[in-house]
Amino acid sequence: MHNTFFGDMDMENQDNNGQLRASIFIDFSNFHYYLKKNGWKIDWEKFKAFLCNLYSVSAIYYYEGTLSKGAYSDIFPENTLADFLFMKQAKERYLKFLRNNGFIVRKKLINRVFDSKEGKYKHKCNFDVELTIDAIDTVDSYDVFVLCSGDGDFQKLAKYIKGKHKKVIVIAGKKRLSNDLKKASNQVIFLKDIKCKICKIESPAVAGLISPRNSRL
Repeated sequence: MHNTFFGDMDMENQDNNGQLRASIFIDFSNFHYYLKKNGWKIDWEKFKAFLCNLYSVSAIYYYEGTLSKGAYSDIFPENTLADFLFMKQAKERYLKFLRNNGFIVRKKLINRVFDSKEGKYKHKCNFDVELTIDAIDTVDSYDVFVLCSGDGDFQKLAKYIKGKHKKVIVIAGKKRLSNDLKKASNQVIFLKDIKCKICKIESPAVAGLISPRNSRL
């Protein structure tokens, strides 16, 4: 496995500009916890530009769960309906921004599951099935499979894609990367190593538009 940005890429499937075709699959929940812990955000326009500089990008898929009113109330019991609507509208604008920038957005509501032992709701939303279907259905449209997730559940998918004679590139937080997925990939790019290229710089004025009640989202 290569740990550099480029590796020894095959040259037989290049476009007219000499770049390999790549499709990008972003499992945002996996990124979210790493970014939250390390205190920075991704500028998705910069992220796209970074990838387009490396590859001829065929498609960028983005997967994220959204909060229902019930799940929001579980997480923010002190907040009001107005807070929830503010958050929901902000999320809708954010996803529209991604679509307008060429991202294919897949979303669904986060599941609420009551834990009787702890006496509270827990929340889960994964896109393993959706991402896998998209990756397999479009496998002929790319030469490089770029998986933006460190989730070990994608190990079998990575092996399948490699079996189709594709390169598998994983972008992930170092401490959120499954060792099994790391072994199954051709190359790993750690988020910290490309932070300077993709980090979002927010002015105080823009940051002030975010409701402090929802700052934990």
